[in-house]
Amino acid sequence: MTLKRRSLFFCFCLAAILSGGCSTIDHFYTLHYKKLALSHAELVRDGVAVLPMASLYEAAEYRKSAQEIFLRSLKGLQKDFNLVEPSQAAKLAAEAGVYDSFLQLTGPNLQKEVPRLLLVRKVGLAMEKRFLMRTELVDTRVAEGATQLTLRAQIWDVEAGEIVWEASEETRGYVNLVFPQTPAPLEKVMEVAAINLIKKMP
Repeated sequence: MTLKRRSLFFCFCLAAILSGGCSTIDHFYTLHYKKLALSHAELVRDGVAVLPMASLYEAAEYRKSAQEIFLRSLKGLQKDFNLVEPSQAAKLAAEAGVYDSFLQLTGPNLQKEVPRLLLVRKVGLAMEKRFLMRTELVDTRVAEGATQLTLRAQIWDVEAGEIVWEASEETRGYVNLVFPQTPAPLEKVMEVAAINLIKKMP
């Protein structure tokens, strides 16, 4: 291969990596629990408060950008939802005097059963919406040449104090090139995970 051809080849590969145009994103969707009574019409009519995204310690540095990507995707795909955004939710919780409960509800180590239900009802009343949406960035890592993450989402009915929809999206992304694959940008993998998860919502 001549020097000129090598230069062109290198430029092509670099452009492919930077553009993400050759990215391959694999995903696996899991529906954990769904109460069939929940409908899209109810979510539109009664409104949804989106809580700040929770994350485990290892994923915390990506939480802000992941939350922005998820919220942007949610607003783009579910345009008829009457949403309270995470920043506004925090403000409402502070004004209602339930900010400590709000922080517990959005933390990564949320306890199950009764304590969790009490938090949902208390915080939900402050949001003035029937439904709470809680998202969690469970895992982010690079393994076997791919960027991998797991995104989980729950929708709670404040009136019933129950989860009415819960699912997760396990996603891995890499760039296909002639040499060993390169991990795809986290933002691209997160966008695919968010879109696939949101599309499955009622």
